[in-house]
Amino acid sequence: MIIVGLTGGIGSGKSTVCKIFEVLGIPVFYADDESKKILFLPNVSKEVMLAFGNKVVTNSRLDKKKLGTVVFSSVENLTVLNQILHPKVAQRFKEWSSVQRSKYVIKEAAILFESGSYKSCDFVINVSCSVTERIKRVLERDDRSKEQIKNIISKQLSEDERVNLSSFIIQNEKDKLIPQVLSIDYHIQNVT
Repeated sequence: MIIVGLTGGIGSGKSTVCKIFEVLGIPVFYADDESKKILFLPNVSKEVMLAFGNKVVTNSRLDKKKLGTVVFSSVENLTVLNQILHPKVAQRFKEWSSVQRSKYVIKEAAILFESGSYKSCDFVINVSCSVTERIKRVLERDDRSKEQIKNIISKQLSEDERVNLSSFIIQNEKDKLIPQVLSIDYHIQNVT
């Protein structure tokens, strides 16, 4: 089975592109969503609280908002959290992909390159969009300030770095998404 990584910066439109692939019948594993589920498993929450202490706890429970503030305040903190979560997400992907019955699957992850999980992919798609448009989308979508969004962007690879490391680029600003997705699907379906 071919494994296709799909990435892009916050607000680039990864989820929209994944939905188009799903309409085509391609299974999509949402690594970021899976990571959020795993984070709140009792043993994982405990591990995270031990790693970061009371600054991520409210009423003896892991506080997602406080954790986000701590994690995005330094590269070191983000690395610690990733070291806890990524092996668990990788195991879930392995289990999930083993039961899929298509020519290829998509592994969606915002930090595909940063986590190193791109190494297990046969191809990588980067959903590309200007920082200005990404900030605008996230401001409309999330309860985050412009500064918080810029802070998250600063912790992710630059657009140029993602483009250089990717097999395919989907431009998601004014261009039509469906023809771009169909072209990539055709290419991958015809790999021998």
